[in-house]
Amino acid sequence: MAAGNRQSRIKALCFIKRLSRHLGTVLTAVVLSACQPHPETMLSDYQARLQRVVAVPLEPDASQLSKTAVTPLPDIRTLSLAIPAATIDLTDMLALDICDLETLIAERNNSLGKVQTDASVLQYELKLLLKLGNCLKSPALVNQLAPELQTTLQQIYLQKQQQLPAVFANLLSRDQTLRQQLGGSQRGIAADQSGLAESLQALKQLNLLRQHIEKQDYLAASHSQINNALGALYQSQLIADLQHSLRLSEQFFATLNALLVQVPQKDLCQADSSVRENLLSQIFIGRVQADLARVDGIATELIAELLQLYQQHPLQPAIQQRLQIPQQQLQQQLREHVAFWQRWRQCDAPH
Repeated sequence: MAAGNRQSRIKALCFIKRLSRHLGTVLTAVVLSACQPHPETMLSDYQARLQRVVAVPLEPDASQLSKTAVTPLPDIRTLSLAIPAATIDLTDMLALDICDLETLIAERNNSLGKVQTDASVLQYELKLLLKLGNCLKSPALVNQLAPELQTTLQQIYLQKQQQLPAVFANLLSRDQTLRQQLGGSQRGIAADQSGLAESLQALKQLNLLRQHIEKQDYLAASHSQINNALGALYQSQLIADLQHSLRLSEQFFATLNALLVQVPQKDLCQADSSVRENLLSQIFIGRVQADLARVDGIATELIAELLQLYQQHPLQPAIQQRLQIPQQQLQQQLREHVAFWQRWRQCDAPH
């Protein structure tokens, strides 16, 4: 089902729930659970079933978990790198028509060029380096320029070359789509949510661009579709939603495991073994563990690309705090929860 249709259906079901309070009707658990976001619905259902079998209070449930506080992303102003502008005399600029640079520089200096996004600035710098480099390497072109202008252009080329990594770093720091994804959302990854392939491809494109810049391959770098990659990340919202799923699921199992470890073995052994095994196979393994394995797989692929993209960047610790560490903590909590199930099944062992 498309994300828009799914959201519309959930809103309709939630409206029915509110209406039922006035009509006195009783809705099924399926309808009620649809009003909760994912993964809260799945985890709340699992906890309710588990509590009925264990017959001890296991509160709070997933719908009541507090949102885990995370350190805000560093302010854009503290991350921005100052990049001095390269200037050239107006008379000299007119001579740059020989190198096919006059129009490009004029576009950058007009009113629209001065309010470009960081992605557009990076695209401009790549085009400028490519054209300038081609001109300086072409004797047929460079010999038509005055020696003083040749020296000026060579200095500008070296300056732009040295500044390009900082321009790319500013893109990673300030682009609103990237900051939105790293900032996170208040909704988890839905069971039918797509966008992994598109998000991975977008991150791989940005990583490839980073490699081209490091190798000073400006021709290859200028072919990068930066805005298309950012647009794909904006459309999927997968990185932002992943954070919520990881943090909430980890908090849920940390709370649940702390309660379950206090349940005496004799109380566990009083539960009906057939009901227990059905809960284990159908609900925990069949639903919860399967869904969290899917989320873990998504996290593993996205985190690897993000850490590569933000290597040696001030925002790399934020990625580790918001994605990598919660993933590792959730994996540990799930191992502890599996240990609880192993303890429970020991009730069947011969004495």
